Amino acid sequence: MSSPPTVSVLVTVYNREAYLEACVESILQSTFEDLEVIMVDDCSTDSSAALMKDIAAKDSRVQAYFNAKNLRDYPNRNRAASLAQGKYIKYVDADDLIYPHSLAIMVEAMEAHPDAALGLSHSDLQAEKPYPWLISPKEAYHKHFLERGCLSCGPSGAIMRRNAFNDVGCFQAFGVASDNDMWLRLAARWPVILFPPSLVWWRVHEGQEFRSAPAQKEYLVLGHQAVINALQSPECPLSSTDSEMAKRRVQQHHARRILALALKSRNLSLARSAYRDSKLTFSEMLTGLKAYY
Repeated sequence: MSSPPTVSVLVTVYNREAYLEACVESILQSTFEDLEVIMVDDCSTDSSAALMKDIAAKDSRVQAYFNAKNLRDYPNRNRAASLAQGKYIKYVDADDLIYPHSLAIMVEAMEAHPDAALGLSHSDLQAEKPYPWLISPKEAYHKHFLERGCLSCGPSGAIMRRNAFNDVGCFQAFGVASDNDMWLRLAARWPVILFPPSLVWWRVHEGQEFRSAPAQKEYLVLGHQAVINALQSPECPLSSTDSEMAKRRVQQHHARRILALALKSRNLSLARSAYRDSKLTFSEMLTGLKAYY
């Protein structure tokens, strides 16, 4: 029996016939070759499933799976992870591309820091020192909440140690903000590796889920709840003083977003709903009109 691959590259698919072949081809062109590619179709209504069968037939490293019912985005990501055999899992969304050098950079850094559970290619260049660099849970939370941020990244920009992903309970039900929740839960327990930006090419197109109206509400409401959960968790690595400061900043930012919805976007319905779900007091809402703490 052959040994498991070092990394499992997970491609979840829903109506991505226009992009899927280029996505998988970019993965297979990686200079790092000890990999498997797991594609999982979530009941596509276009020809994605047929295309997946053709792609898998051409390369033994590629496997195709097909859901019996539509699971939606993050439950399907969990299904893909459950099929993985690699030491690391690496999502590449079916409409994105990965560069030939990217997997090698990520895997080499993860192997050099076996205590790390998560590596992120952040979109915002940070010039403190050369990439990649390792930060502790306390440093990650401090940078994310009290400095410029470092844990905002889509699944295509992340690599995870598979046993750590399973230990924290896989993706939870936070809609399109489920990845943010995952990074926070991992970063609370293990060091994080920061990679240079642009290891993945994020394609921009109209069919992306995060552009939909329901997704915008999920980002606002569920994303805020995920952040509050992380800061209130016993595993939060911040000191009590820094944790309270982070909560105030998060609440103030959330108040600003709700006020902007009401006053600038004129989306009163979503603003009311977000305010009700936020449990912010009236005085806390007014902080959204002030300069940041």
